[in-house]
Amino acid sequence: MPPEDKQRLLDYYENSLKEYGDNPKSVHWMDQKNQEIRFEILNKIADLNNKKILDVGCGLGDLYQFFISKNIGITYTGIDIVPEFIEKAQKSFPDIKFILKDVIEINEKYDYILASGVLSFKFKDSKNYYFHLIKKMFECAKSGVAFNVLNSSTHNTDDIYLTYSIEEVLNYCKTLTKNVEIISDYLPQDFTVYMYKDKFIKQ
Repeated sequence: MPPEDKQRLLDYYENSLKEYGDNPKSVHWMDQKNQEIRFEILNKIADLNNKKILDVGCGLGDLYQFFISKNIGITYTGIDIVPEFIEKAQKSFPDIKFILKDVIEINEKYDYILASGVLSFKFKDSKNYYFHLIKKMFECAKSGVAFNVLNSSTHNTDDIYLTYSIEEVLNYCKTLTKNVEIISDYLPQDFTVYMYKDKFIKQ
């Protein structure tokens, strides 16, 4: 990501955090209900109990709190490029590992890599960057990757949010694995993608 775009993204989320505090709106979800619906869909990629999970764009650690609420026992790591998010998440969950870094720089392997709302901030050449990020997540996943994006057929395109067609995302993901599943019936404005390694292993 170009430095000027990274700074614009940091400013965008830091200002949101100042305005909304510890709230899903700080990471630009409409409300907690919508955020949890997306988490539910990510969680359905497989049985995640006892799995090593990387949460890309972890924000305030809300996905980890979701797993706690569902009594799903995982080995969790959160990663984000916004320093204030990592600081607050670490204070909320002092025994959990949070990393201030771009996922492009990660080489450690995880059973599953999850990303909610990470591929939506628009900047110059952002779609190519995000497709590269999808590839990187898939390379670092032992079993699979789940991520959500905004659906161009139902979400308005503007200067902030990047939208995708199901066809373009499916076509790209199939260059990495033939085992791809699209879920688009949970909320009107976005869809979720499951990508699996080698063979279809959903449980």
